[in-house]
Amino acid sequence: MDISRRDLHKGLLSLLLLGAARAEAAQVSPGLVILNRLTFGATPQNRTDLERQGLSDWLDAELAKPATDPALDRLLSQAKLQIAYGPGSNDTGAAWDGLDEMRHLNTLNADTASLMPLLDFEQPVSFAERIRPADEVKAASLIRAVNADAQLRELMTAFWHEHFSVNAYKDGPTAVFFPAYDRMLRGHAFGNFRMMLGDVATAPAMLSYLNNDASRASPANENFARELLELHTLGVKHYFNDIYDDWRQVPGATDGKATGYIDQDVYEVARAFTGWSIGDGRGNGKGIHAPLTGAFHYVERWHDPYQKRVLSVEFPPNRAPLADGEQVLDMLAAHPATAHHVAGKLLLRLGIESPSADYHAAVAARFHALVDDPDQIAHVLRTIVLHDEFQQTPPSKLRRPFEYLAGIYRASGAHVHAPTLDFDWHLGRAGWTQHAVKPPTGHPDHTADWANTRTLQGLIGLALYAHEGWMGAQMPGSGALREVTSLQSLAQRTENRFGVPEGTVSQALATLGVETLPDDRDGRVWVASVVHAAAALHPQFVLR
Repeated sequence: MDISRRDLHKGLLSLLLLGAARAEAAQVSPGLVILNRLTFGATPQNRTDLERQGLSDWLDAELAKPATDPALDRLLSQAKLQIAYGPGSNDTGAAWDGLDEMRHLNTLNADTASLMPLLDFEQPVSFAERIRPADEVKAASLIRAVNADAQLRELMTAFWHEHFSVNAYKDGPTAVFFPAYDRMLRGHAFGNFRMMLGDVATAPAMLSYLNNDASRASPANENFARELLELHTLGVKHYFNDIYDDWRQVPGATDGKATGYIDQDVYEVARAFTGWSIGDGRGNGKGIHAPLTGAFHYVERWHDPYQKRVLSVEFPPNRAPLADGEQVLDMLAAHPATAHHVAGKLLLRLGIESPSADYHAAVAARFHALVDDPDQIAHVLRTIVLHDEFQQTPPSKLRRPFEYLAGIYRASGAHVHAPTLDFDWHLGRAGWTQHAVKPPTGHPDHTADWANTRTLQGLIGLALYAHEGWMGAQMPGSGALREVTSLQSLAQRTENRFGVPEGTVSQALATLGVETLPDDRDGRVWVASVVHAAAALHPQFVLR
């Protein structure tokens, strides 16, 4: 075995491209495809459970798993993440000492009020401390994705993070509020969309990210209103501003049932949410300060109380506190366009990039019919997964970098309990920024957006280096690795765990010139990394 890492990388790229070209001919287990769509990666145990239970019962079991997981909580409570910064001072000259330590993820479940001292900018606090809550959520995201028993809930939590995307690193306040935002989305993952929408609209992380926390009459800040309509509910397909100049021209408007929106609606929705702010101690005028709770805070003196018109519906003036915004959320959650938009995004995330019109319409109809059901999203997921088209659609969706990395660890059985944020650097090379997408759109979700040289090279890097110690994941079964008697047995064991066809890893190793299993531990670990990479770059693993 005499192969450089550069040559190995090039060889793996060739395998990936050749494999992709043969993907259509690959015979893929339907169960494996389903699991790879509904989890962060199928494990041998997942495959056994699905075969034993059948899809419908397996899905019900996943949907019944609660948001709390004591075993995962114990793992997270034991995890540590490095924090390091040098000495410095703030604008008043007050200084802080440098620090370099491993620290538990103390903010994940902390009450936000207890984190508010991090936002006292008169105190000498390093910016690394102020954004530490966001760092901890990021580190925990990989631990959860790899180890969570409730895989579908974790997958859906990630989906809602993308749908209601917040850049946790926009500034100190957004970072401090982010753990609570993550907990809220996880709790609503299978629940009711309207309830989640209401909690998103009042979440300090979202209010801070889209600047609604400072919106007052007049003029109102329209950032949140525009994204609420375009990204969170009705969708850009129902933005008719380039077609109509007046709200009366929008189809359905004269009957009070506008089918879409124009900029006039954006301005009115923005007015409806004036005064929706944060309890962060800020001054609200005339010596009045918001409470220091770190929670939603309504500032009535900032609200625009006058009559409004949203989607052709008239709002009377001088209503009760929050009434304008709550009615907007009610209308949007129940609007057919929202059902169509969210249904399409759910199908896309679960691997159906081009659903038939009938399939899409069936999912949207289910979403719309259950608008008041507390388990609305769970029912919609059942409609998606148990539809014939879901099970008959071949795997053609490229795994995005984060799910790809988590899938490798789940397949290999690696122990991921205290990742460094180096994994985030590697994800960045593949084009992924975990919880740090700057535009509110979140990451793109079509294969065409990811099928590029940068991402493919990045996936190879993830596959090859995932089990190196500085990624924070330990190579599985180091003891068992010593007991491996041949390269062939290691390849077969890996093929089984990754769910790729028998013999494919051995063929890849032959192509790469890896022919023998070293006797020393380091050599075996390196060869095991190559074996895992060869399996992880097979089309049956790359595509879902």
